[in-house]
Amino acid sequence: MDPLVLSHTLVQPFKFWYQGEIVEGMCSSQEIYRLSNTYKAEDRQKALCLAAALTEHGAQVCVTCGRREYKVWVGLRTQNATASAFPEDITA
Repeated sequence: MDPLVLSHTLVQPFKFWYQGEIVEGMCSSQEIYRLSNTYKAEDRQKALCLAAALTEHGAQVCVTCGRREYKVWVGLRTQNATASAFPEDITA
């Protein structure tokens, strides 16, 4: 399954407590996502490559796009499947 790609304006980010820390999250299509990485607009390809790699490892992924940045989000239900496939700095 390909990553979901949405405009930043279509999601409502929020903060929540997750595994001992406050993280940024958002909800789309009845899935709760945790922010994985943020990229500058000029690094669009890096964001999409990360999203594709996470998807290949079984994660539900959403990418939100804005004029200045791209954000890669990982679904909470599928996040554990990717934790062993990627270093902590990519999925944390």
